[in-house]
Amino acid sequence: MPVPHKGAGIRVCNCARLGVALPLVDTLSILSLCTGYGGLDLVVQRSFAKRGIDTTITAYAEFDAHAASVFSYHHPEVPNLGDIKAIDWTDHPADIVTAGYPCQPFSQAGKRLGTDDPRHLWPFIFEAICTIRPRYTILENVSGHRSKGFDTVLGDMAEGGFDARWTSLRASDVGAPHRRERVFIIATPAADTECSRRPRRAPHTWG
Repeated sequence: MPVPHKGAGIRVCNCARLGVALPLVDTLSILSLCTGYGGLDLVVQRSFAKRGIDTTITAYAEFDAHAASVFSYHHPEVPNLGDIKAIDWTDHPADIVTAGYPCQPFSQAGKRLGTDDPRHLWPFIFEAICTIRPRYTILENVSGHRSKGFDTVLGDMAEGGFDARWTSLRASDVGAPHRRERVFIIATPAADTECSRRPRRAPHTWG
């Protein structure tokens, strides 16, 4: 089922406009999935820093060796958990989970095979989110996702006990000379649900 272009009329992707309450804490831990070179995590860290909240990336999961080499160059102290299909998430609690999961199943530039695409990793991302139950889940994907698979993502998050807000943002919206539209989702544990009342695991201290 296609999803409308604008999420609740929101165009600017920031926590204040998305109505997400930020906690008064010293440092929030980040677990990054499908990390790539770490662009989404850079944005997340800068966004929280603007609101006076420190963050630290405690672990990431990137299967592609070339992308992982770029990320590890900038974050040599952060361990790579590898293939997200083979990770026991009970060992990796975090305050924030980020994921720019593969866009090929949804992209207008490809065949849009959805769940039939072997690169369809959303079920594994969702498993991680439900196990870890972070304070914040921040997801990113291509604009074509709105009309392919997006209803499943939002439905899964609701069933898992999370409230999700989303928006679309173009690179040109922040001054870049190209469109490159992307969808961003911010999800938090829903209030007054059985899932939200589960004890949340304490973030792991690495090192």
